[in-house]
Parts: sequence; structure tokens; C-alpha cells
Amino acid sequence: MSISNIAAASVTQSAFQRTNQVSGNRTENGRRTADDVLETLRGLMPGWTITTSSDDWSEGNRNIEIDQRILERMARDPEVMERYKNLVLSLGETAPEIEAWAEENPGRLIELGFSIDESGAVTAMALVRTLMGNEVSTTFELPSDRSTWAETIRERLDALSQGQVQDEYGSRSWIA
Repeated sequence: MSISNIAAASVTQSAFQRTNQVSGNRTENGRRTADDVLETLRGLMPGWTITTSSDDWSEGNRNIEIDQRILERMARDPEVMERYKNLVLSLGETAPEIEAWAEENPGRLIELGFSIDESGAVTAMALVRTLMGNEVSTTFELPSDRSTWAETIRERLDALSQGQVQDEYGSRSWIA
């Protein structure tokens, strides 16, 4: 998978190309609002639930929560808009690996989602049913190298499903 550098953030080449094919929503006066940005991102990611922290997640494995302040910066600054569009698309590229894991481990993956905080850090949150039947939840920050995200998520899901409440990375987890 080739990587491009955009504003000091590496993204996958396919996410970069897809972002360049999609234009952002604009209101009649030409100014974009945070709500317009949210709708643009939702249009980029059919089948995903993209929300702010004030909204509720849907059940399932395709959830992205974005800090409202990020959406506001995206509305004001085209460079920030492109950078975060790429980030969201890169998250979308993890879906096949997550779905493959869920198929290999039927009934184990209850929920998986991502959160982009005000600083732009990406955290994954998972709720998994262990081999013993317990529900275990965890949060962990994704590494800066986006090409390793799917692999990182798979490793964490494997550890959780085997009942490892704390993995070798020090991720905090708890039994629900």
C-alpha cells in the first residue's frame, strides 16, 4: 500500500485519491458550516455512522465520532478539510479487516468505533465477547502509521477475545 504525505500526516494513496474526487458541501453563500462538513463526511462514507460527541452512536462496527471543534476548523480551512477527509477515509479502509475478524470469530465483536479528538488523535473503542462469554471493552490510540491500523485493530481484538483484559501495550480494558 503506497503512502502520501499530506500536511505532515501520512494517508493511504487510495484515501488521498478518493478525497480528491469528492468536493465538500457549500451553502448558498459559499461558506461551509460544521454541519455541512459532517454531511460531506457522511457522503464520503456510506454505511458508516459519523457523529459528534453530542450524538449517539449506532450499534455495529462502523462508527466515527469527530470532535465538534475539528468540524469547525474543517469548515474554515480547506487544508484542514482535506487532511481530515483523508483521515476519515483511512479509517474506512480498516473495515474489510474488521469484518474479516468478525467472520472468523462469530458473535464476538459487539461494537467497534473510532473517535477523533480535538488534537486529531484517533482512538479505537471496542466491545468484544470473550471465549468465556464476558463482555470486555477497551480503548486504544491508533499509531501514526495508518498503514498498520487494520493490523493493530486485529491484534487488539484477538487479545480481548481471549480474555486478556490488559494487553502488552498497556491498553485499558474492563469487563462490562
